Amino acid sequence: MDWITVWASAIGNSHIKENLPCQDACMVKNLQGGWGIAALADGAGSCEYSDKGAQQTVQLAIQYFANEVHKKQWAKENYLPSEREWEDTAIYNLKMIKSDLQTYALQNNLDFDSLSCTVIVLVYSPLGLLLTHIGDGRAGYLNEKEEWLSLMTPFKGEEANQTIFITSDFEGFIENKIISSRVNAFCLLSDGCEKSAFECNLYDRDTHKYYDPNLPYPKFFNPNVLALRELYKQKQTQDAMNTLWQSFLEGGNPQLKNEPDDKTLILGVRR
Repeated sequence: MDWITVWASAIGNSHIKENLPCQDACMVKNLQGGWGIAALADGAGSCEYSDKGAQQTVQLAIQYFANEVHKKQWAKENYLPSEREWEDTAIYNLKMIKSDLQTYALQNNLDFDSLSCTVIVLVYSPLGLLLTHIGDGRAGYLNEKEEWLSLMTPFKGEEANQTIFITSDFEGFIENKIISSRVNAFCLLSDGCEKSAFECNLYDRDTHKYYDPNLPYPKFFNPNVLALRELYKQKQTQDAMNTLWQSFLEGGNPQLKNEPDDKTLILGVRR
């Protein structure tokens, strides 16, 4: 196994107070040869069944993109697709996820828009990373020079907190990215973790404006990379590591403990 991964979603304080479910979901699936799929979905807070939409979306994303890696023999032949091939693949599979979600809504007599959620899908490999996403959230990676860099730009609409969802007419709003070099770690996170884990929405005293560096915060991630490698050395099970990770998201620092929004964070570290 080339990668050590942890993933968890933790309910935010506002949802606890309002007696609402956690509307985030995430999942990771390791494949052959150091390849794997990570998926994260953040349910729209205003949509009644967005928790179900998020859960279904990550399950479908893992299924569809794992099948794609197998079908196109990327892992078997150990190569990354071209930008055009990845874009076509990502769009096709996101449309299939949306179609299956529509079927789920019909079968369960739910309004389709009530399942609204954003989605981030990452294919990781020994050769690099393939990312696609709809909506907001954050993603980053640690390169060979031990620099943390951004993997995506969260979609921000003209109005505050406006984004786009898997249930939306999303063509033209999909961002795809390929990193075709060795990566030592990666992260995917929902909005609830960004204040703890990313440099974002900072105030510039000279211009009196807010700006978004959109960079993973090394002082947050580097200790967690080391801790994850140590847990692996201790031969902790995946379930045990995920349980510890969820506890960390629930209260590992004051920002996470007091965060009103749901919190999801996937971390992958090269062994």
